[in-house]
Amino acid sequence: MALSETKRVAHAHSSSIHSTAIESTESRFMVSAGDDFSIKLYDLNSFETTATCTRKISPSASSATPAHNRRISCVEWYPVDNGMFTTSSLDHTLKVWDSGSLAEACVFDLESRVFCHRMSPTGAHALIAVADESAYMRLCDLRTGSFAQSLLAHHSGSMAVAWSPAQSFALVSGGNDGVLSLWDIRRADSHLYSFGCPDNANDCSPHTNEGPVVAHKGSVSSVLFAGDGSRVASIDSSGSLHVWDIECPQAPMASCQLSVAKGCNALAGPTQMALSSATGGRPNYEVLFCPGSGRSIAAVDMAAGQQIASLESHFAPTLCAAWRPSHLELYSSGMDGEIHIWCPPAAEELSEQQRRAREDTWSDSGEENNSIVDT
Repeated sequence: MALSETKRVAHAHSSSIHSTAIESTESRFMVSAGDDFSIKLYDLNSFETTATCTRKISPSASSATPAHNRRISCVEWYPVDNGMFTTSSLDHTLKVWDSGSLAEACVFDLESRVFCHRMSPTGAHALIAVADESAYMRLCDLRTGSFAQSLLAHHSGSMAVAWSPAQSFALVSGGNDGVLSLWDIRRADSHLYSFGCPDNANDCSPHTNEGPVVAHKGSVSSVLFAGDGSRVASIDSSGSLHVWDIECPQAPMASCQLSVAKGCNALAGPTQMALSSATGGRPNYEVLFCPGSGRSIAAVDMAAGQQIASLESHFAPTLCAAWRPSHLELYSSGMDGEIHIWCPPAAEELSEQQRRAREDTWSDSGEENNSIVDT
């Protein structure tokens, strides 16, 4: 992946961007939010052409007033209709928005700081799973505007949750206690199992019941299912990334340690990974894009658990990534308030007009520099 030379996103946020999301019905609209309490909505197919013939994408709509009273930690589109999206915040609320008017449609008060929320990509139900600082994982029902279920999940709170794309009622949660759990909300005993070994056991067999079962030594900051739902990726505050097989949860099938810049605390809070769709004629080849390790985005082969590239362009720690499958594009953002676009080099080629415009710009810049030196 390389930084796009033909398009860019205009700088619209005044501070850190903590979450971005691209809707899945058309893969056309993107929403972003963060520390400035505002929501920005983009039409990725609408742009203006700059002097260098670069296509600049600017927000098509912005929230007229602060969307929340504190940091917006997560944004998410309704999976089967791009007329609605949701936001959650450290102000204890989860809000449902009409994307056409940017008007609030519904508000849930969680009474604790919310770090992440997710809806099932299958669209089989209208439940929103919420990860917050309480011990419970709440399920909000969009149809009734009320809480449908509360699961005692993590005593020290959680920052990550994800629904299975294969099983509509299965989801995984990641806690600040390092526990990664799989749930089936249809069951009376919803908790199926926790990934990993007991933290004081030498044997990782399924029958070992000594001590609490932990997947990570630090807080789980992000979780994500593979496209077919057979694997789960999780990352913690130290940069340890594990890939787990749903059918064999005792030990990760692959692991790697992402390099975390000294003094970087981005992974201490929730981050947002992205997963590329299978490309290049390789149906099982999926790449995880992991923010939080300094100013770069780590690209990891999900099957092998190996970092294959580091995407560097931001001037501050990265926090989130979103994949646009229709154009094979990655959108990254973070504490610098910028959104950068990445694409495969072979998928992007400068037109003759763009090349001429850039040559003219570079030539003019060179003449100006020469005149300054001569003076």
